[in-house]
Amino acid sequence: MTPSHPASEAWAQWWNELDTLAALLRRGKSIVVRAKAAREQTKVVVQHYFRQLRPKLLELSMDAGRIEELDWISQYLLKLAAGTSRRSTYRTRLRELSSLRGEIEAAIEIRGTARAAAPASRLLTATEAGILQTLNRVLPRAALSYEQVLEDLAAPRRFSYRGTAAELREVLRELLDHLAPDEDVLTTVKLERDQRGPTMKQKAVFILKARGIGESSRKTPVDAVGVVEDSIGSFTRSVYTRGSVSTHVTTPREEVVTIKGYADAVLADLLQIHGQRDR
Repeated sequence: MTPSHPASEAWAQWWNELDTLAALLRRGKSIVVRAKAAREQTKVVVQHYFRQLRPKLLELSMDAGRIEELDWISQYLLKLAAGTSRRSTYRTRLRELSSLRGEIEAAIEIRGTARAAAPASRLLTATEAGILQTLNRVLPRAALSYEQVLEDLAAPRRFSYRGTAAELREVLRELLDHLAPDEDVLTTVKLERDQRGPTMKQKAVFILKARGIGESSRKTPVDAVGVVEDSIGSFTRSVYTRGSVSTHVTTPREEVVTIKGYADAVLADLLQIHGQRDR
């Protein structure tokens, strides 16, 4: 029998905690919840979600939109527990969680079973592991995109890599936007007439200069950003111009793998992942 993924166990435990909270809420008759037991149980529910369940959902590359919904509801519950809040509001949040339960449980089962059945389908290099771990900490949505890239490239048979290339570009773009917001970069660069905002290369220069990295040392990562930006654009356009399906299967994968090599080098620099060597 295929063992269940730890996310399944964390999810089941979370719903036990939620059921306990629901039972405590049913005991009271007042409009607002003043009972210490219910408010403390709410905190237990929220802590379990953020400390135990959420990291395991991220490991399974769960849909970012669904994780955002769970985040919002959990944060709202914590806010309710901080004061004397209306009982009906607690129940509304719990109903919202119940409406998500079936879909998320099914996703956990499908993704968890696939991971358990093929644990060696994707072995991460040291650089990939460092990038994924750091992104999970600073930009969880970008981490999901990066893991999707890894899954796509490890798939034994895939007919299109256009989405993979787009995901890779989004990882780099989101990280650059996070580290170098437009308003900060615009204090140091002047845009061309038709330029709507700073380029990825300009943002990379801004970040590296802010870290005190000299011009000669930052040339390589900045050039690599340009390669990724230009290559993904030309790759996406070429998908539409290729007339033969036979060239549509293997060649695009090789192109994306090459682009990913540049992207990994840039991501490792930006995330300051040092002292790691692929084995």
